[in-house]
Amino acid sequence: MKPRTVIAVILGILAAVLMGAGGQYAAKYIPGMWGIVRGHLPVTVFGALIVFVLLINPLLGRFRLHPRQIAIIVSLALIACGIAEAGMMRYFPRTLVLPLHQNVTQPGWQRHGILEYTPPAMLVNDGKYDETVVGDFLQAMGDKDHLTPITAIPWHAWWKPLLLWTSVITLTMLAVISLSVLVHRQWADKERLRYPLAEIASSILRQDDNGRILILRSKLFWLGLLVPFAIQILGGLHAWFPNSIYVPMKFDFSALKTAFPELMKVGGASHFASPTIYPAAMGVAFLLASDIGFSIWIANFLTVAVLYSLSTAGVSISASDMTGGPMHWVHLGASLALGGMLIYIGRRYYWQTAREAITFVRQPETERGSVWAFRFLVIFFMGAVGILTAVGVDWLIATLAMGVLLLSYLTTSRLNAECGTFFFSVNWRIPALIVGLFGLTTLGPRLIIVLGLMMYLVEGDCMECMMPFAVNGLKITTDTKLRSARMGVLFAVAIVVVIAVAVPTALWADHHHAAAIRRGGTDENIFNTAETTVTKLKLSDQLDEVNGYGTWDRIRNMRPDRRFLISLGAGIALLLFLSLMRLRFSWWPLHPVVLLVFGSRFAGMFCLSFFLGWLIKTAVTRFAGAQSYEKTKPMMLGVIIGDLAGGFSLVAVNWVYYAITGLRGARVIMW
Repeated sequence: MKPRTVIAVILGILAAVLMGAGGQYAAKYIPGMWGIVRGHLPVTVFGALIVFVLLINPLLGRFRLHPRQIAIIVSLALIACGIAEAGMMRYFPRTLVLPLHQNVTQPGWQRHGILEYTPPAMLVNDGKYDETVVGDFLQAMGDKDHLTPITAIPWHAWWKPLLLWTSVITLTMLAVISLSVLVHRQWADKERLRYPLAEIASSILRQDDNGRILILRSKLFWLGLLVPFAIQILGGLHAWFPNSIYVPMKFDFSALKTAFPELMKVGGASHFASPTIYPAAMGVAFLLASDIGFSIWIANFLTVAVLYSLSTAGVSISASDMTGGPMHWVHLGASLALGGMLIYIGRRYYWQTAREAITFVRQPETERGSVWAFRFLVIFFMGAVGILTAVGVDWLIATLAMGVLLLSYLTTSRLNAECGTFFFSVNWRIPALIVGLFGLTTLGPRLIIVLGLMMYLVEGDCMECMMPFAVNGLKITTDTKLRSARMGVLFAVAIVVVIAVAVPTALWADHHHAAAIRRGGTDENIFNTAETTVTKLKLSDQLDEVNGYGTWDRIRNMRPDRRFLISLGAGIALLLFLSLMRLRFSWWPLHPVVLLVFGSRFAGMFCLSFFLGWLIKTAVTRFAGAQSYEKTKPMMLGVIIGDLAGGFSLVAVNWVYYAITGLRGARVIMW
C-alpha cells in the first residue's frame, strides 16, 4: 500500500471516529445540531466532500489528495453514519435502562412481573431497579465547569448488557459489510445499477490526465450549482435574520385541510398541504430511469387514494411495530418477493460463489473477495445467532430475526442503489414477520421482549442503516479502481473501532448530561405488548405451558394470523405483477418501487421534487433527445452539489458559532 494511501486510511478512520463518537454526541447535546446524518445522503459527509474537493484540495499543491484517497476517506466516514445516529446510537444505550425507570410508573408491568421475563443480561443491572444506576443516567452528573469522570459511571451495572448487545450489533454490521461486498459485483458490474448517490461523489472525483476535475469544465454545472447554493444561503440568513429576503421553497395549501377535512386525515395527505421543493431530490430524480422517477412521485397520490378508500369502506389498517398489521405485512411480502427476485437474477453468480465458498473448489467467474465475503457472512450471522441462543432465545427465532433484519437492509439498499431512495425506511420491523407467523401467545412474553429489544438496538431505524452506506461506499471507491474486498476489510475495521469508541463516549455523555431520550420510538410498546400477552395466557391458563415451550413446541403450536397470510401473499403477488408487467411491456409506466415506497414518509415528502425532476428529464429526452439529456446531466449534478454545499455551509456556521459562544445557532435542516 502506497504511503499516501496509508495516510488516507488513517484519515478515514479518524473521520469515522469523529463522525461516530462526535457526531452522535453533537446530535444529542449540542444545540442546533439536529440532523447530523439525516438519511443516506448525509450533508455532513457529502457537503464536506464537496467543499474539500472544490475549495481546499486545489490549494494543497503537491500535497493534495488523489481521488482514490479522497474516496477512501469519504467511504469510511459514510460507514460511521450507520452508527452515529438512528442506525444505532439514537437508541443505544438508553433502551437498556429506560424500562427500569418506566416500570416504576406501570402498575400493570409490576403486577405481572413483566421485566422478569427479560433475560437479565439484556438490561442494565440485570434488569433490577437501582435508584443510583437509573438516577445517574437520567439526571446530569456534571456541568460545563465540572466534567464527570469516566470512573463515576456505574460500570458494574452496565458491562453485561454492553458486552452482549455490542457483540450482537458488531457481528450484525460485519455481516452487513460481507453481504454488501457479496452483492457488489452483481449489482455494479452485471446489472449496472445507477447508484445515484455514489454518482454524486464520483462526479466530482473524476479527473482528466492532467489532474483536473472534469465536471468543473462545464458551464452548465456551475449554473446548476450556484442557484440552489444561493437559495440555501439566503434561507440560512433568513433563519438568523427573519427580516432578510429568501426564496420560499415550501408552498402553503393549508386551505385543503378545511376544504377536505376527512381526506386530509389520511396518512400521506398532509404533504399536499405543504409541498416542498428539495433541489437535491429533484436532481436525484433526474438521474433515475423515467419509470422510477414517475413511480416515486405518484406513489403518494396512490397511497392517499387507496387509504382513503379503505377508511371510507370501514376497513381497519391499524398497525404497530410489535404486532404488525395489513399494510406492514403487504410491504413485508413485497420485500420477500424482491429478495427472491434478486437471488434469481444473480442465481448463477451467487450459486458459483457459494459453491466455491463451501467446497473450496475454484469455480468460473467468481472473485476471491466475494467468496470470502460469503464465508464471513455465514460466520458473522451464525455468531450473532449463537450469542442470542446462549442467553435463552430459541435458535429458530434468533435465526428468523436475523434473517428478517438482513432482508430489511437488503431491500433498503437495493432501492437506494437503483432508485436513489435516500430518505427511505421499510415500514415493517423484526417482530412483524415472527408475530404474524407464530402469534403472540405462542411466542410468549420472553421472546416478545427479546424481539422488541432487537428491533431498537440491532435494527435501529433503516432510514440510516449501515448497508446503503456500505454499498455506496463500495461504488465510490471501486469507481476509482480500488478493490471491493479490500474496502470491505477497511469497513470492518472502521466498524469495530468506531463502536469501541462511540459506545463508552455515549454512555459517558448520557451520564454527564441529563440523558437525551427524545426522538425516535419509545420502548414502552415492547413491554406493553408483553403485558397483553401475559394477560391473555393467564386467562387461558397457558402461561406456564408457553413459558416452557422449546423450539419444536412453538412450531407445533404456531398460530399464523389469517390477515398476515393474506397480506403477505398480496404483497408478494403485487411485487411480482409489477415486475412482470415492466419486463413484458415497454409502455408500462410503473416500477416495483411504487409498491415498496407506498405509504412511506419518503414518498410524501419528496413527491413534488421527484415530479419536477421526472418532468425535466422527460421534457429533455422527448423534445431534445438522449444526447441532450447527457449534456444536461452536469447541470442537475450541479443542482445536487450546490444544495448539499449550501446546507453544509450553514451547518458549519452553526458549529463555529457554538464553538465561539456556546450558544444555539439557527435551526438548519436539509429535510
